[in-house]
Amino acid sequence: MKTHLAACLFGTLLLGACASPTVVQAIKPGDTGLTCSQLQNEYADAEKMKKEADGAKGVTGGNIARLLFWPSIVGTYMNANEAIAAADNRKVNLANHMSQKNCPIPTPTQVVETK
Repeated sequence: MKTHLAACLFGTLLLGACASPTVVQAIKPGDTGLTCSQLQNEYADAEKMKKEADGAKGVTGGNIARLLFWPSIVGTYMNANEAIAAADNRKVNLANHMSQKNCPIPTPTQVVETK
């Protein structure tokens, strides 16, 4: 019985560790020394990370496989939410630096539907 319980706990930890979205640091050393174009590149990277994390919450092959072991999908969703919040915080920090340096702050691209 103890062996079975230990195996279940180990499996939970192992599958929970498979949560894939990357959690970025909101403030990185050297942010203050970046040029406008470097700040804009970092901003675009943070936006990309946010979109990837948001995509990890949807119906993906990994999430369908995780349905067999539901604690891992909960871990993925929690990690995705953490990654989204971290990316948002990173973007705010970068926007503050861009504002201080009078750099143009990127705006989200709007998708225009044509019919």
